[in-house]
Amino acid sequence: MNLLFYSPQMAGHPQVYCRVLADLFAEEGHSVVIAGAGAAAEWPRKWPDLVPLIANPRVRFVNVTSRSATGRDELTAEEMRTLQEDFRIDSTLWIDANPWAGELRRIAEKQAPRLRGRTAGIFARTSGWYPRENDYGGAPVPLFSGGPRASLARLKNLAWPGRDSQAHLFRTVLLRRRALDVVVVKDERVSERFGPPVHWMPEIFKVFNAPGAERNGSDWDALAGPIRQYIQRAGSDNVLLFFGTGAWYKGYDLFLRLAELDPSTFALHAGAPARHEPERPMAADTEAMRERLLRQRRLFETNAFVESPALVRLVFDGIARFVSTHRLTLSSGTMLQALDAGKPVLTPATGNVGYRTRKHGLGLTYRFGDEEDLRAQWLRFRTLPPEGFKPAIRAYMEQFSREAVAKTFRALLLGEGRAP
Repeated sequence: MNLLFYSPQMAGHPQVYCRVLADLFAEEGHSVVIAGAGAAAEWPRKWPDLVPLIANPRVRFVNVTSRSATGRDELTAEEMRTLQEDFRIDSTLWIDANPWAGELRRIAEKQAPRLRGRTAGIFARTSGWYPRENDYGGAPVPLFSGGPRASLARLKNLAWPGRDSQAHLFRTVLLRRRALDVVVVKDERVSERFGPPVHWMPEIFKVFNAPGAERNGSDWDALAGPIRQYIQRAGSDNVLLFFGTGAWYKGYDLFLRLAELDPSTFALHAGAPARHEPERPMAADTEAMRERLLRQRRLFETNAFVESPALVRLVFDGIARFVSTHRLTLSSGTMLQALDAGKPVLTPATGNVGYRTRKHGLGLTYRFGDEEDLRAQWLRFRTLPPEGFKPAIRAYMEQFSREAVAKTFRALLLGEGRAP
């Protein structure tokens, strides 16, 4: 079969998704087209996870910008249909379908042609559909708040959602008019509530079976030794790991604050420095906290993106437990990386991350936004033997294995068997 993976934006998870899925389906004899922004010549610098696919004879690449009449990264429904026909596509997967909502509405309203073959889209932002909670912090969205007029408007929008709303996209465009054949979600609560055509997918949080050439990047030689020494000096029980760019949504400021609140904690930031967004101010002065922790020799920073898979494994293997200070509580690839390393997790009690932690016995939770409870649960967490959580973690992580991912996406894209 001929498969198309459409992903104009590759930053973050999408490049990992394209890499893993292209590897899986090409290995099984299918032909894969990856449609993304930019030429393959740019990938070694911008999207290193995709570079090994360049030499794969079953994988082809299309620069969507060059196929857009307006030079945009996003294709219209008509341009997508032409792309599908040019490559005789049997099945198409939108790696991130949320930005394509406008074109899906056009298809549902018969203003644009239906697409060719089997179509599936991954929707990462689904908390507005169900269970109606805030993406950041996971608090339930109240029906009654802000006075009678605001409450009435909220009830009206719930009963008759506007054309541009997420509720309309989900209920009318996707479920009623079936603009796509398959709706793929990362939050299992949504698929459990609605059933087909809504299906859950296991988060793809790493490249499986990376060959030896990919094991060590240039950062390994520079950082592996100093990180080992830092962890040995601190003791793995005392290390608090923050993995990734120091972003607001990842709770970089909350990570630093927790380290400050407990003098026995040693902070390890494996990732790029703080990223300040004007519309999302940090809750505390991150630079001041950094300086204090550095003076106390209780903070180690890589100050750059961690590229080497071996170095990623080193930092997760070096801790005894993982704490998620993420504000975004929909899902967390970092949480899954920690669990993959066999480490129990302390997460916000809200959102999908809290739901998973409680339901599957993966660790402990804390009240989001309550730094005293975060500190108290961190101290309590460190008194509990990590080994006690390992059977539950092993059982839970089986559903994120390469075999489980392959089985799920065969069902979703090829119609083989039933998606779990």
